[in-house]
Amino acid sequence: MIHRSMLRFASIAILSTTATYALAGDFFEDKGVALSSYDPLSYFTSAPDPIPGVKELSYEYKGSKFYFITGTHLHAFAGDPEHYAPQYGGFDAYGVSQGRKVGAHPRIFAVVDGKLYLFSDTESRKNWKKDIPGNVARASEQWSDVSKLVAQNR
Repeated sequence: MIHRSMLRFASIAILSTTATYALAGDFFEDKGVALSSYDPLSYFTSAPDPIPGVKELSYEYKGSKFYFITGTHLHAFAGDPEHYAPQYGGFDAYGVSQGRKVGAHPRIFAVVDGKLYLFSDTESRKNWKKDIPGNVARASEQWSDVSKLVAQNR
């Protein structure tokens, strides 16, 4: 009897974990939203910090929700999501270049050659900036393998 109960509990736990993972999109999410609700297009403006979007203006891309501050931003993103979405699924770009999958902080970022890169902390961004072309090349080469890893905490 106890053995059966433990088996049922384990099965439920595994199914719950699998269901949760299946509902998650391809991007690092906080509370079910990519970029912690920041508007992806706001990273490409002259403002020093990204701007939070609103739930009413959302768009799903690769299974992840993105929020926007205006309908114009939403439509621009929908028209070319690859341009505006963060590289490496919004995970720490330097970590990916080192073969690690680490959640990124949405306010620690860099836009280089029209691409958005996020980092877990300022130290990671500082290390990435020491060799941007090399780190981009290494991260791009490793992303298909790193993307399959379980994410580490920041």
